[in-house]
Amino acid sequence: MSRTSPVELRFPFPGPGGKRPVSASGGSQPRWHRDGKELFFLAPDNTLMAAEVSGRGEMFEVVTIRTLFKTRAAGPGYQYDVTADGQQYLINTMVDRKLYTPITLVQNWTAGLKE
Repeated sequence: MSRTSPVELRFPFPGPGGKRPVSASGGSQPRWHRDGKELFFLAPDNTLMAAEVSGRGEMFEVVTIRTLFKTRAAGPGYQYDVTADGQQYLINTMVDRKLYTPITLVQNWTAGLKE
C-alpha cells in the first residue's frame, strides 16, 4: 500500500466482503484496535490517525477520523504499534543527533575539593 493511496481494509473484518475505503487522503500501515471498533493508520504526513468504525453484517461505516499526533516514524516494516487498550504507542523514530548535546560525567570530583 503506497502512501498516496486511500487507506483500505485489505481483509474483511469480520467475515466476507470487499475492500472498504477509510481515508480519501491516503495513508499506510493500518492496525486494528483489539475491540475491532477503531483502526489506526499513518497519514501521508506521518500523522497517526484513528478511525472509529462500525460494522454489522455486510455493512461497514467510518464514524469519525481523529488526528492523534504527528510522528517522526521511520524505518523498515511497520513503524509503529498500539497497545491492547489503544492508549499507548510504540513508534520507530529516526533521531536527529544535532538536537542532543553530550553529557560529561566527572568521577571522584570530591577529591579535587581537598586540595
